[in-house]
Order: sequence, then structure tokens, then C-alpha cells
Amino acid sequence: MRIPYGMSNFAAIRREKYFYADKTPFIPYLEAPEGGAKHVIFLRPRRFGKSTLVSMLEYYYDREQANAWDELFGGLWVHEHPTPERGQYLVLTLDFSPVNTDGEAADIQRSFTTIIKAQLMAFLTRHSRDVPKFAHLRSTLDSYFDAASLLSTVIAIVHESERKLYVLIDEYDHFANRLLSDGNQALYEAIVRGTGFVRSFYSALKAGTRTGALARMFITGVSPILLDDLSSGFNIITHVSLLEQYNSMAGFTRADVERAVDEFLLGKPHLTADPRLGDRSALLTTIERYYNGYRFSKHATERVYNSDLVLYFLSRIAMTGRYPEQMLDLNVRTDYGRLQRIARLAEASGSDTRVLLESILSEDSVSSPLVEQFGARNMDGRAQLVSLFYYMGMLTFGAGSEWSADPVLVVPNRVIRELQWEYLAFAIQDQEQIFIDTYELSKALAVMASKGEVEPLLTLFREQVVARIGNKDLRQFNEKVLKLMLLAYICQSRWFHVLSEKEFSGGYADLFLGLNPDVPAGKFAWMFEVKYLQTKAKKADIEHAFEQAFTQLQRYTSDTALVSLLTLGKELKVGALVFVGSKDVLYRAWPAVEPAKKKTPTPAQASKRAEKATRRRRR
Repeated sequence: MRIPYGMSNFAAIRREKYFYADKTPFIPYLEAPEGGAKHVIFLRPRRFGKSTLVSMLEYYYDREQANAWDELFGGLWVHEHPTPERGQYLVLTLDFSPVNTDGEAADIQRSFTTIIKAQLMAFLTRHSRDVPKFAHLRSTLDSYFDAASLLSTVIAIVHESERKLYVLIDEYDHFANRLLSDGNQALYEAIVRGTGFVRSFYSALKAGTRTGALARMFITGVSPILLDDLSSGFNIITHVSLLEQYNSMAGFTRADVERAVDEFLLGKPHLTADPRLGDRSALLTTIERYYNGYRFSKHATERVYNSDLVLYFLSRIAMTGRYPEQMLDLNVRTDYGRLQRIARLAEASGSDTRVLLESILSEDSVSSPLVEQFGARNMDGRAQLVSLFYYMGMLTFGAGSEWSADPVLVVPNRVIRELQWEYLAFAIQDQEQIFIDTYELSKALAVMASKGEVEPLLTLFREQVVARIGNKDLRQFNEKVLKLMLLAYICQSRWFHVLSEKEFSGGYADLFLGLNPDVPAGKFAWMFEVKYLQTKAKKADIEHAFEQAFTQLQRYTSDTALVSLLTLGKELKVGALVFVGSKDVLYRAWPAVEPAKKKTPTPAQASKRAEKATRRRRR
């Protein structure tokens, strides 16, 4: 199987026989007259296959691509079920991701206009025979310095030619998100609001729909922030992102993933020597655990995989013969990092993101209204922050959401959970000025996993965390906060998979550090019960805390079936952590090891020992 990782050109994928997940069954939804949606916006997290979807629509609807119909669409669903509008449009595809956001508003406008001109040049060249006036416009492109006026000219020519224009815009909000993530909100507002060139450009699109020349639009992006800020300048768009029928229009379904794995293994018979790589069930389980879990409508029954990450995972195995060391693609991590910075715009108190992360990671879900439209100026609220997390792909609809006015939102999968732990660590560092040396941390966790010794980690935590909170307001610190701080740092390492409040038969264990199967040197998993006492706690209070923790640990470890599953058959270390205010963090292993008792010798043994002692004295 040829893996199209990093590819988005539909024609290249089809012509060069790369794997393709068929999204053509969704085309009838876009044309359905009862929906009344001729101008559509479709929002999904980054790296979810939106660009490939846009490319497919271009080749399907463009008049000049009709000769490639059988070559590109043969074998796909739509080839046997063509729709009335196939090949009926002049398709103009615009991609805003290359726009440069460095400099002032005039610099960004020049970059924006240059990108529009370059993409228009290909459009005008392709359709010059069909619309002769395009040839003249192509020769005069350099005389245009404003993208809105250039677009208006194109639409006017299309109207005069009695043709119909279909505009596809990919990453409509990419450069706007970049400005916001870099903290350039004033610059963002200057180009979007009032007489800003972005607002003018979308106003020109809206004007084109009045004449009927611009017949359809399909726009993709991540969040509705820019759409809301355009306000009445572009109030003709229909938001279909939360509708059930579009749930899997981007991303992979379970059937797509199974087909990808089957084709992958068929072309890699040598992988069967490794049980983890060559075993279909093992691969599917891993892919599901790390990359599945997205539900983009609260009424949808099927969960969706992140397609880019599935292809990344398979491509790394194909190249190296091993699982990737980082299960989250670094490109995706960068994208999420940029979007995470936008979340700060929604912080009313300066710590809302941290509070939300703590709530999500400790309770596994959050309940909140989902705001479908909000702009940069009205983001300062919990619902807006939660909604932004949803659009970024950090949260998704959980079970039972369809029955609640405020849906339950959950973390979709393991890579996102690990990413959120990482962001929590960053939030703690920013607000509390508490930093842990990651090199020393990695060494300490290596000792825990390979030698079963916890003291190096505790020493590090005492020196770099506990000692530094001594000068802070201890009223904000409790068992939950300290546990989350410890977890946030442990999650920076690949040695363990961290589970918080994991359910066992006797209750919920505070911390469970499961071994990472991708790190064979790990020999010891860990289970901790965590207690917190005030700095002035007495010795009796500490002893009572340990007794409580040991009672709980005894119940949890009685769930032998689950313990065996989580430890991968290796040894489990169990113990209690007691934080004593800003003074110390204490650890005791469970079960406690009783000191060996001296046995009373029998009379015969006592007589022999006395004789040996007498002989030694005589010598």
C-alpha cells in the first residue's frame, strides 16, 4: 500500500495509486435542495483531511476536469451515483495557509493579494478557452493591488459569460489564527473589521452571490472565530459542522482504518515476524487507543479517527520497522501548540485554561454549552473556552450528550490526553514559576521503571516543587492540585502511561503508572494513593494518613485481573504518598515490610552456642 502521508492532491493520490478513503458519498448532501445550503462552512481540527476533501470536490465539480472522470473517480461510490451538478462549474480553489503574517497590516495584505493572484492565475489559465475574457485578465493581473477588486472582476466576467462559479476556500482562518496565537489581536482586528482587506474580500464574495454568478461555496477551517468577526460582511454561510450526516466527511471511519491496515499488512509480509507489527488485531487496537474517539455531532453513533495521525503511524512503521517513538506527529503538536495559545484570549482570570485542564484531566469530562459562533472580542467565558477546545480537537462529544442541553465533552484519545498533561505542566510553570529539569526527571523515571526505586523522583519533586511552593499561598494547594502537578511532570516522559482515578474493583486509585509497551527496558509499574496534610500536621496525623492509604491500596490491588492487564505481566510497585504542606513528600511502600523477629533458641541450640563461645575464649 502506498501511504499518502502529507499529501492532499486528490488527482495525485488517485493516479499514483495511494490509499484513499472514499468521501464521495457525502457529495449528495452538499447538493440536496431540501438542505438549502449553497454556501457552506465545514470546521474540523487541524490535520483531519480537509484539504484532500477540498481537492476531491474541485476535480468533481470543475468543467475542465470532465475528461478525467473515469481515471480519477472510477471505483469510487460517486462513479456509480453521479449527481446532477457534476462538472457544471468553473471551480476557483483558494488556500489561505501560505499567507505570511509577519510585519504590519500592509505587509499581510500584500502577501494575501500575492497568494490570491497566484491561485487565480491557474484558474484563469484553465478556463481561458471556456471564458475568453479570462485571457485578458490574466495578462493584466499585475495591475491589481487589492484582492477584493480582483475577485469582483472575476465574478463580473463569470456573470457575463453566463457560467457558474464554485469557490472552494481551504484553511479560511489559518493566517488569522496565526495572528491571534502570536498575540497580535490589534493587527487581527485591523485587517478583519471595518475597512480591513479581509472583510472587503469576503464582502466581495457575498456580493457575487447576489447576481447568481457565485453559485456555491465550500469553506473549511478550524474555528468559527474569524467567521463571527466578519459579522454582516459575510452572513450568508451555513455552518454544517455539527450536523450528524457530516460527522465522518473528514477523518477515517473504522472501516477505513481496517482497510488501510489490511492493505498495509498485505504489502509488508516481513512484518509478521514481530507480533506487535504483524498482528492485525494489535495494530487496530493501538490505532484506536491513540487516534480514535472523535464524535462531531452529539447525535452521531460512529466515532472518527484522525486520518493524518493514522497515516503517520503506518508510514513510520513502513520506514523504520518499529512503532514511532512519538505517537503524536510533531507537525500536529506544533499546530495544537499554536491553537492552544489562542485559548488565552478566552481567559477572564488569567488561569481559566489551567482550571479547565485540571477539571478535564481529573474528572475525565466537562459539561458545557457548545457555542457555535464567537469572535476574538467575545471569547472571555468558560463556554467559549470549552467550545474552542472542542473545535481544536481537544474535546469531543461524550456518551449521553444527545440528551442534555449542556453536552458532556470528553478527551477523544490517548495522544490528546498526553498533550493536555503537557499543556497543564506549561500552565503550572507560567503561573507558579515552578520548573522541573526534564533531563533529571527523565533519569528519575528511568530508575523507577527499570529498577523499581522511587526516591530519585521524590527527591527531585521535593527540591524543585515542594520547596518552591513554601513561599506561596498554601490555601490553593491541596491533594488534587499536588497530584495533578506530579502527574503533569511524569507525563513528560515516555516510560509510563499515566492513569488518574483509574477504577479498580475496590474504588479509584489516585495514580497508576502503567508501563509503556514501546519501552522494553521498563520492568516496574506503579500504583500510588496520595494524601495531603497541612504543614503543621503531627506525627499521629501522618500515621493515620498512611493507614487510610494502605486500606485503600489493599482494596485496589485485590482486582488481580485488571492489575495483571495494566502491568503487562510485569511487577507492580505499590505505595502511599503523603504531602505534608510545603515541608515534605513522604513515601511508604505497601505492604509494609515487617522487621525480622529474632527466634528464641531451643535449650540444645543454646548449649551448642555456649560450647562454641567457650572454645573461642580458650584459643
